[in-house]
Amino acid sequence: MTSELERQEVIKLGEEPMDLLFGTLSLDKHQQNSKRTSPEEDSKLQHSPFDSFKISSTAILDTLNTRSFCPKCTRSMKYFCYWCYQVVGCQRSDVPYLELPIKIDVIKHIKELEGKSTVAHAKIIAPNDVSIYSSLEIPKYENPDRLLLLFPGPDSKTLNEIPRDSFDKLLVVDGTWQQASSLTKFTEELKNIRKVTINPQKTLFWRYQNKSENYLATIEALYYFLKEYYVTYESITDNENSYNGKYDDLLWYYKYFYEFIQSSYRNDKGKKHFTTRHRQGYIKYDE
Repeated sequence: MTSELERQEVIKLGEEPMDLLFGTLSLDKHQQNSKRTSPEEDSKLQHSPFDSFKISSTAILDTLNTRSFCPKCTRSMKYFCYWCYQVVGCQRSDVPYLELPIKIDVIKHIKELEGKSTVAHAKIIAPNDVSIYSSLEIPKYENPDRLLLLFPGPDSKTLNEIPRDSFDKLLVVDGTWQQASSLTKFTEELKNIRKVTINPQKTLFWRYQNKSENYLATIEALYYFLKEYYVTYESITDNENSYNGKYDDLLWYYKYFYEFIQSSYRNDKGKKHFTTRHRQGYIKYDE
């Protein structure tokens, strides 16, 4: 088991940039120790890109000012335990619960740190439909032709090109781009699975990456997949505007962390830069 000291040392050394499906969760010390502005103060600042989403209130997370013990492994955590996928510091009933239209297996690269993966959000919010496996423990799928692998590539298709009755489960790989690419190309259980991709979207992810702004965090990619799933298979029309927000709560934690970071740096009035490497204008300072 990786010790907390070892984990911190790995974080200090840094990771490869994240790609379309991958991202990290942990907030740095500045972000963890900062406080958000009040809702009244926030309303005077820049609007959140999540304002149009139907996401449940995250106010309960603002009350979690200290770490608490995970009810399962007793580690000291904040918000949730990313090893056990347990809610920490509040009740499970305070966190949205979703039922997804398809089972999702996440294959996590063995070197991907638990605390840096946004798929933990999905596991907590949709616990009955999301399973997470190490890349050393990939299940032996009896009917691989009934699976889809969410991964971009020249042989990937969009959902409107795939009959709904042709698949039963979605697989997602989690790790750096190099790790994930290697898994999909060389892992026997994954390399021949049909690939599905999503339409280009702009990321709101706070971790720096030197890729295109269309390279999403894992939870973003899952969300947009489900949104396209709804439009393709569940809506009575094929109009993207027919989406009703059914799966927006999958971004519940993600929305909170994004707005937390934005608010924390706005409070500094531009005195502290988020990072000189991140794309210009990422932090929405007051005009």
